[in-house]
Amino acid sequence: MTQKFLKNTLAVSVLLVLNTTVAASEQVTEKTNTTQLDTIVVTASGSEVNIKDAPASISVITSEDIERQPFNSLAEVLSDLPGVTGGYSNAGAGSKITFRGMPDKYTLILVDGKRIGNQSLLGHRSDKVEQDLNWISPNMIERIEVVRGSMSTLYGSEAVGGVINIITKKVPDHVTGSASFDYSKPDSSTRGDTRSYGVNIAGPISDSIGFRLGVNRTDRAPDTDTGSPDSNSDGGTSGSKADTVNGRLTWSPSDKHTVNLDASWGGDKVETIPGAGEQFGYEMERFGIGIGHEGRFDNGLLTNIDLYHNEIQNNDQWAETAPNSDKVETKAVETVLDLKASQERQLFGKRNDIVVGAQYKYEQVSNASNIGNQAIDKDGNPQIPDLEPDTYSWSLFAEDQIYLQDNLIFTLGGRLDNYEDFDLNFSPRGYLVYHPTEVFTVKGGVSRSFRAPNLKERSGSSGTSSNGMGCSSLTALGYTGGGCVMLGNPDLKPETSTNYEISFGYEDAGYGVDLTYFLSNIDNLMQNSFHDQINGKWYTIQKNVEKARTSGLELTFKLPLTDYVRFNGNATYMIESTNLVTGADLLETPELTVNGALFWDVTDKLSLHTKVQYLGKQSLALGDETPTFAKAYTTMDIGANYNPTENLSFRAGVQNVAGVKIDTGSDYGSSNPAVYYMGLTTKF
Repeated sequence: MTQKFLKNTLAVSVLLVLNTTVAASEQVTEKTNTTQLDTIVVTASGSEVNIKDAPASISVITSEDIERQPFNSLAEVLSDLPGVTGGYSNAGAGSKITFRGMPDKYTLILVDGKRIGNQSLLGHRSDKVEQDLNWISPNMIERIEVVRGSMSTLYGSEAVGGVINIITKKVPDHVTGSASFDYSKPDSSTRGDTRSYGVNIAGPISDSIGFRLGVNRTDRAPDTDTGSPDSNSDGGTSGSKADTVNGRLTWSPSDKHTVNLDASWGGDKVETIPGAGEQFGYEMERFGIGIGHEGRFDNGLLTNIDLYHNEIQNNDQWAETAPNSDKVETKAVETVLDLKASQERQLFGKRNDIVVGAQYKYEQVSNASNIGNQAIDKDGNPQIPDLEPDTYSWSLFAEDQIYLQDNLIFTLGGRLDNYEDFDLNFSPRGYLVYHPTEVFTVKGGVSRSFRAPNLKERSGSSGTSSNGMGCSSLTALGYTGGGCVMLGNPDLKPETSTNYEISFGYEDAGYGVDLTYFLSNIDNLMQNSFHDQINGKWYTIQKNVEKARTSGLELTFKLPLTDYVRFNGNATYMIESTNLVTGADLLETPELTVNGALFWDVTDKLSLHTKVQYLGKQSLALGDETPTFAKAYTTMDIGANYNPTENLSFRAGVQNVAGVKIDTGSDYGSSNPAVYYMGLTTKF
């Protein structure tokens, strides 16, 4: 009773304060006028570009945005961007970030433009393993660039839905550091609390050598009520613990050349997911090492060379006692060589920003529980199982941003990818950015993308057993129980898609609005489909038999109500996210998502904010022919940030003030009720 009284009192108090901002703003300490700097991004094109000229739909999350809220996961930080679904649950589909109605496997995650590995293949089911978002200490993050829509032209496979590029802070010319602590407590005696600790330090060792070191731990206590989501219980989730250590040494023999040496370690332990079976817990351990060179030459040529290796291993008891655990470890490794060169050139009297590059990638995966466990192939013939499938690929890409006029930029690019087991694939892109006046922008383009089947999907001797939701698609065919096996398929082909988008934007004096329409047509869609029934056992298999389409509208806006109060928000309307052959939804995606945030700088030290998110109804794939929908939800957060000095900041507030339980019916676990949080960051 006391907690709910405090929660409601705090909510009402903050809302009353926000509603009186216009009158109160006259009492605010006068702000110092500052020059608005251009936002430069590096993910939407092959070279640095002003965000207004970026040939893609891109959002930027700054380090200040991250510090404004408690850190539990980067998924929470990304959850209120346009075109984004997820980040509202601790487990299941609701915990994963997806773009524009595309599953999370279509999203490529990078750190400083480099791949960070893939742990999804190391659990018993990839959809029950967390995304690779938290392998970096949040104190080290300078910004996160999020591109919505296909970027295969620059980044190849997995970038069909979009790219998340986590940009880390540069090594400064003097020793600096920061330390942070966050604590979150759900408004329920059955839900576990979360603690997060982080330390980051960086600076010079000598005139030419610098260093950076970041350490972070996020520890979530298990829930005590672990009933399933469709029961009358809270539908809680198990505890988890994530640790990261990231280090960098830099050597700059001159102001034109820098050599970086990176090393990282991480641990991600998730206990058994309640109601889902022991195999859905895991204990990942990640190692990463890399060396890179950045060159700047007198003729304007910029070069980047990066060679790096990532290794992720599942040390969970289930993986260590699985059928083939005496033969192989449950591990994924990748080694990547990236080469890139860019230069501004004058061609035919026009400025051209030209980028060329190449990539070589080697991958190998082993999973003792479900890769290499089928002694009979999909046609019923005996086979020698491949316990450690591997592959290599190489690619060449080029891009040219042509400044046809001062206010008209045409981006033309293409990438050639060659995978060991597939034909050559070419992914072209054309994109136009036009500023009819200084305040208006019209842009749009067409691109082609592809996603190669991963090593498990195309393994002819892989089989994932299920006794639950993995078999739900068979219900309409007469399946009543007993379990099923989901097979890989060596005959799979890469998925390809053609993608279109067009947007209209206005920005002036702090006001802004942008409307984007997007459409993707997908061919050779890989879908798990019925295969056969042998000796009473049901089998499904990955097949390229279907087409799909996603389309929708994204609206973003920003509105400065006064010099000290601003209102930002976005809305996403999904027109389609459909398998065109079966008519089924491609992903459980809300038809309409709306985000709104009101910020008030009360003084130069104190700021308040409130956020509201609306998740519209979404259809559920429950395995029968009757359309089923999860209801719509509306949640609200309130918070305050106080910076008594330049080097000390406090934050506190309530997430999900009304205690709304978001439950789509298919997750192992649902969202938390109201969550009280507090935290601080100190810099030195």
